[in-house]
Amino acid sequence: MEITRETAQYVAKLSRLEIADADMDSVCRGLTSILSYMDEINASIDTGAVSATGGVADCPTRPDTVSPSMNRAFLLDNAPEHSDETPIVPRVVE
Repeated sequence: MEITRETAQYVAKLSRLEIADADMDSVCRGLTSILSYMDEINASIDTGAVSATGGVADCPTRPDTVSPSMNRAFLLDNAPEHSDETPIVPRVVE
């Protein structure tokens, strides 16, 4: 697959990268080389015998049980500021 200057500029814009015009040809060659190598790998590897889950189903899990949480009054006593029910934190979104 050949990467054109327009495609490389589009990918750079999506990636928030600034690529100088003098470097664009080198970037196009590099990306083309990477994609050609990926095509070569895809053609040479048979993944038919690999399960779709990738072994995730074999992971041990713990039972989901209800357990007591920390005491609300204790947690609120450790907060610098709090109301009757919740801690008060500085506003971070305007």
